[in-house]
Amino acid sequence: MDLLAALRRIEGVKRVIVASGIRSDLVMADRCHGRQYLEMIVRDHVSGQMKVAPEHSESGVLAAMGKPGSAALKMFREVFYEATQRAGKPQFLTYYLMAAHPGCTDKDMQKLRKFAVETLHVNPEQVQIFTPTPSTYSTLMYWTERNPFTGEPCFVEKSVKGRERQKSTLMT
Repeated sequence: MDLLAALRRIEGVKRVIVASGIRSDLVMADRCHGRQYLEMIVRDHVSGQMKVAPEHSESGVLAAMGKPGSAALKMFREVFYEATQRAGKPQFLTYYLMAAHPGCTDKDMQKLRKFAVETLHVNPEQVQIFTPTPSTYSTLMYWTERNPFTGEPCFVEKSVKGRERQKSTLMT
């Protein structure tokens, strides 16, 4: 917050925008400064839309991602829209969503679709298909088809057709 405030004070700087996504769960987990940070971001550093990365809504998939349940996103969404109202700025949230993460089934994607439409009030247009990247637990799950923390089997959709089907489930 201090860095953003210092940037705002630089002569000639008209606006500093946070254009990348933020971790809504981490903002909400910060009981000391999270809401204050969000108020400042909404007031001074959003250009109309803020990107957040819930990636999914289903608890099993979120656990595989190392993320909290969807309640954190719901709370963030509520606080965000309250802050935009106080700031007097019509702003909205956009969501990064993911298909075919290890542990994610077609049924999970159907539930995510319902969550996106009924809770987030969006029809997803951009959905990322999970891509294994080096040195992540998700990639370890992808290749071993096991949860590295429990050793239990983990469903992984590896076929191109199945991965595309998960993505299209969310976008229809």
